[in-house]
Amino acid sequence: MSTPQKKPLYIGHRQRLKARFLTAPQALPDYELLELFLGLLYPRKDMKPLAKTLLEKHGSLWGVFFRSELSSHWGILCFHEIARRLLIREIQQAPVLNNIDKVMNYAYITMSHLSQEEFRVFFLNKKYELIHEETIQTGTLDEVALYPRPLMRRCLELNSANLILIHNHPSGDPRPSRADIALTHALETALFPFQIHILDHIIMGKYAAFSFREEGYLGQKPIRSQKAAEPDGDTPQ
Repeated sequence: MSTPQKKPLYIGHRQRLKARFLTAPQALPDYELLELFLGLLYPRKDMKPLAKTLLEKHGSLWGVFFRSELSSHWGILCFHEIARRLLIREIQQAPVLNNIDKVMNYAYITMSHLSQEEFRVFFLNKKYELIHEETIQTGTLDEVALYPRPLMRRCLELNSANLILIHNHPSGDPRPSRADIALTHALETALFPFQIHILDHIIMGKYAAFSFREEGYLGQKPIRSQKAAEPDGDTPQ
């Protein structure tokens, strides 16, 4: 007669952890919350050692989910996409100018961890409601080009009257370069005759964002160069 196999000890631990989570999810420390999540990805392994190791190595849940070796796992990518869709849904509930904090949250979640520069655009109607969100261009580690003609063509296709531009700085510093400032002015000038307006240009760094609108970098006022924005050799895109 064969001896029945004992269940691994971590199975009972995981069940107890799940019960604690369902009772008071906010009470779980980060490593236990991560352990519970990793258990969904690897149901036949003890995830406690890995959860502790990842947090120690990457410093936070953010680091684990966006900057660790697990960030390309299909389960993590699924989590990213669910978060993106939830945030977009929230932004669609009201005019975007009333949801600018949610736009910032969206940009932080979706772009601050990227290793290459990307330009994303929120296309809005005349009532400032979100029509469509799209990655327009992907660039290199420190440069991305966005040209007025294809952007204007896309606006006409979507019947968009207002835009919010978002791009990231993989260096982590959200302050605009001279090329960023020149590009924003060039786009404003090119789109203005078609009654297409740039409501904001948001640059995402690692931990913070820079808003052209909040800093007075949009409209007819002359744009000033920041002392902190070092010359980088770029020319207006």
